[in-house]
Amino acid sequence: MSRNEKQTCTDLIEPALTKAGWQWDSQVTIGLGRVNITGDTMYDETQTIIADYVLRYYGAPLVVLEAKAESISAADGMQQGSRYAGRLDIRFSIATNGTDWVLTDNDSGKYETLSAPPSPEAILTHHGISIDWDQWGEVFSAGYHIDQVSRKVVRPYQDVAIHKTLWHFAGGNNRALLLMATGTGKTFVVFQLVWKLLNTSILKRQHILFLTDRNSLKDQAYRAFAAFSTDERVTINKDTVANGQHQVGKVFFANYQNLDEELDGKKIFEHYDQDFFDLVIIDECHRSGFGDWFGVLEHFNSALQMGLTATPRELEEGRRVLTEEEKRRDTYEYFGAPIYTYSLKQAIEDGYLVPYLLEERITNVDEEGYTGLDGKHYTTANFERDIRMPDRTTAIAEDLWEILGQYDLRDEKSIVFCVDDTHAAFMAAELRRLSGDDDYAGRIVRSERNSHQLERNFATVGSTKPRVAVTVDLLTTGFDAPDVKNIVFVRPLRSAILYKQMKGRGTRLCEDINKRYFTIFDYSGASQLEDAEFDGHPANRQKGAQPKTKPRKKTDEPAAKPAGEGISVVISDTNRYVCLADGRKIPFEEYTEQSRNFILDVSAKSLDELLTIWIDKNSRKELREELRDHDIYPSAFRHYLELPKTDDVDILAKIGFNLVRVPTRPQRVERFWKDEAQWLEYELGANRVNKAQVFSFPKSQPMDKVADPEPGYRSSDPFKVLFWQCALDHYQLFGIDDLEQARTYGAPQFVAQFGSFQTLTSRYGGPQLLKTDLEAVKHHLYVPMTV
Repeated sequence: MSRNEKQTCTDLIEPALTKAGWQWDSQVTIGLGRVNITGDTMYDETQTIIADYVLRYYGAPLVVLEAKAESISAADGMQQGSRYAGRLDIRFSIATNGTDWVLTDNDSGKYETLSAPPSPEAILTHHGISIDWDQWGEVFSAGYHIDQVSRKVVRPYQDVAIHKTLWHFAGGNNRALLLMATGTGKTFVVFQLVWKLLNTSILKRQHILFLTDRNSLKDQAYRAFAAFSTDERVTINKDTVANGQHQVGKVFFANYQNLDEELDGKKIFEHYDQDFFDLVIIDECHRSGFGDWFGVLEHFNSALQMGLTATPRELEEGRRVLTEEEKRRDTYEYFGAPIYTYSLKQAIEDGYLVPYLLEERITNVDEEGYTGLDGKHYTTANFERDIRMPDRTTAIAEDLWEILGQYDLRDEKSIVFCVDDTHAAFMAAELRRLSGDDDYAGRIVRSERNSHQLERNFATVGSTKPRVAVTVDLLTTGFDAPDVKNIVFVRPLRSAILYKQMKGRGTRLCEDINKRYFTIFDYSGASQLEDAEFDGHPANRQKGAQPKTKPRKKTDEPAAKPAGEGISVVISDTNRYVCLADGRKIPFEEYTEQSRNFILDVSAKSLDELLTIWIDKNSRKELREELRDHDIYPSAFRHYLELPKTDDVDILAKIGFNLVRVPTRPQRVERFWKDEAQWLEYELGANRVNKAQVFSFPKSQPMDKVADPEPGYRSSDPFKVLFWQCALDHYQLFGIDDLEQARTYGAPQFVAQFGSFQTLTSRYGGPQLLKTDLEAVKHHLYVPMTV
């Protein structure tokens, strides 16, 4: 008798891996799958992405292995193994049934069948990597830090990013660039990398510099490294250097601006020897690492240097040739291409960031423009920059207040991006007026005296105030408020980078408030930059450094701007979009039509066929995978069509077959008990009895001693009908997938009535009979319905 998959792993695969010299992790959860926008559970368990094995050498992940049962061809696992390796950016994958071992190079697409697993050394040879393991082995093998309170662990993609960085440095490269979407944990990745480095003997001086360009980012990084003692963390500024406290520590934090200041005739950074730091980390390196503070990088040129960015290069047709000086200061010229990329698309698909919806809400003055008393014609790009439009600000605030109420989002956190500080002041005042709460909206800008306190309050997860942060650009990067659910643009943008950073404030997952998605409300046309969103293979490029210019001096009183007042402003155009993770935004009507065509095709234009596909667990899983591959998400339709208690299959039916109404899950259950009672009584041998009557039996009386309430039926045992009442009640809340999971029957409502799963199945007639009857119930539950 051939071995099943588990036995094959234990008896054949793992002994062979041990013999070949591999370490491994088994059942590695790459991601939980895309977060459901609506529904009863945040994740669909069937979409969890689990690799059978990740093979390691000195702790570094080198191969993804897909296991199959002994009787199944190893080739059947090739595609899945390659797909999982691609998600982790691991070049090699193996598919095996314990006898045949198919090794695939996913870069070239070449594969070969072996009689035994390749050794780690063979894989490294394929990679063309030569590492001095006597020097670097300790670093690769070093463990990660695990906080004893949060128990936060390194995610698989973060683990790959860390080890790719180590590969890069160990291979003799001194500069590395990581490109990771906002919210995917760049700072945490760097902290764990530094933890490995400083807990081994690889660094000569044991000194690391973390560079930022904002105090908030510097302070955030300082807190992120809290596993190091306060004696080991040093903030560099004039006072630190003047007091001689700047050279004792391990991890040093500084802003470029502080390092560029002068003390005793020297720049602050020149008070350090050029070889003082082993590693220099440049945060948000696309933005300021190559501006006025490039001298810092030149001074510490002998150190390893690592750039962090969430922004791929921007496409710019006809880009001029960079000068040699500009090339030296261009991110990609300086660091080279990213050694690891984790895109917004992949983070959303893996379930680490939340998807988003978009509504464009355009006013009549934005659509048509406005001609002022001075005879000039103004458009959206001019509003609040060249002319004040108080009536437009009021109209937008009132519309935002109304639509937040419509979606039940008024108490959820929102960030509103305005044109300038004055515009932000007016917008915050309008929102406070509408809410009747002086603390509801706060202006968080540099010129606001208590902006730091407001920022801290807003960043705290929970019911703190303000609920709405009205800002210009202070919260665009490095600001972490996971429970933000609305991003509002009242500011036009031209930079895809800036749009991406602002949008990124809403992408973070927050299970504390059951955050499933965030919504972009666009009043300024900023979302026209959606198509610039990178999809994991960034082909866009960054602008070259611009000539240095002295910033204009800020005056206390900004120049007066003409005002357009007494205007009738209304929302003249509203567009709803489904935003896909690769940056495409599709009008809801077009998205619906594309989805309809696919649904009709997959179901052979038959509603009965669609329901048949849904009934079978395996074909349902395949359907969901196809839907995901075609970017069709029933949860998005559930949100826009306001069908919160409707089964996914009925949502698909509504879209595919243009149904006016579809049943909710409670309505399906109601019909089942109304129309299928006779079938349940005679085919399953279960009496249809009144639920209240069954529950009226004394709880102390064993179920098998309950008297027959209605003599004359085929079976006098009410056990099964009580069980199916409980099971279908559960289905109403959580859907059919739960009823197919054995662990569901260990839930309190089942245990309280039927005991343990073993007791339940024994009383029912065995687990196989329960499974068979469940299949029969599904066929009688999923029938065409009009309501």
